Amino acid sequence: MFTSIFEHPQNVCLTYYEHYKLSMRFSYYLATASIKAFIHAIFPFVFITSTSDTTNLIINELKINKCN
Repeated sequence: MFTSIFEHPQNVCLTYYEHYKLSMRFSYYLATASIKAFIHAIFPFVFITSTSDTTNLIINELKINKCN
């Protein structure tokens, strides 16, 4: 069933615009991490901690932006 585009952002205590910005930031982090992981697969000595660094960054941002 179709729900309001504002329902999920409200459920996570964000406005639509705040949710948009956070989701776009995650999209950037994940796209960058994907490129680094691809390079790391070919050259294992490059971007050694980039995947775990990105995971920790996203986890910390989720903690900061969650409902109190």
